Amino acid sequence: MSTPITTAATSADASEATSATPYDRFRTLAHGEWQAAIDHRFVRELVADTLPDDVLRDYLIQDNQFSSDFLSLLGQALASSDTMPAKNRLARQLGFIANDEDAYFQDRFAQFAVPQAEIDNPQLTPSAQGFRQLYRSTLETRSYADALIVLTVAESLYLDWAELQTAHGTRMPKLAQNRGWVDVHRGEDFAEWVAFLIGELNRVADPDDPEQRERFTQAVHYELGFFDDAYAGKS
Repeated sequence: MSTPITTAATSADASEATSATPYDRFRTLAHGEWQAAIDHRFVRELVADTLPDDVLRDYLIQDNQFSSDFLSLLGQALASSDTMPAKNRLARQLGFIANDEDAYFQDRFAQFAVPQAEIDNPQLTPSAQGFRQLYRSTLETRSYADALIVLTVAESLYLDWAELQTAHGTRMPKLAQNRGWVDVHRGEDFAEWVAFLIGELNRVADPDDPEQRERFTQAVHYELGFFDDAYAGKS
């Protein structure tokens, strides 16, 4: 199965913009920050097995805070989707995240001896605070399109960096703590999930809607900031 990584449209030509998909048009709006995220120091060091333990530790503590929010957003998408095939696919993904991805977090927290209090109530970084506000405002819309925008950014951006940095799985990290995070964000199953999200976004989203445009670019901005924040106060 080919990996459905969509390249953002780069031409300003009106005819090309008209023929681009909604996903491509959204991507064009955030092209600079998207590229900065998928080639970030964090993901390059992760794949090269040179990422400091304290950077990964702090990143995962922050990311874990959004497990509940992400599941809630998936649940909203499931509730507001308008076709049975979409509902079935979203329901399957809920089960995967609640099991496989959670196991990775718990293994790493045990490895790094993270106190439970820090897992449950960390001090959120600026980008994490912004993310939380974005997730909660998206939940309040009760909109399938809005939920898809945030979900699609989160998943397709991660597929992009995982496939790019590993040369489509031919250059994988060896350390379990690094390989595990790559494994849950690339490969045939994850690519199929991202293709589903992009297809649904293209079906229901409107790239001319200013609120949807802002929601997409905000999500990309916070994804990039999340990587930046992992290095805050470190050399």
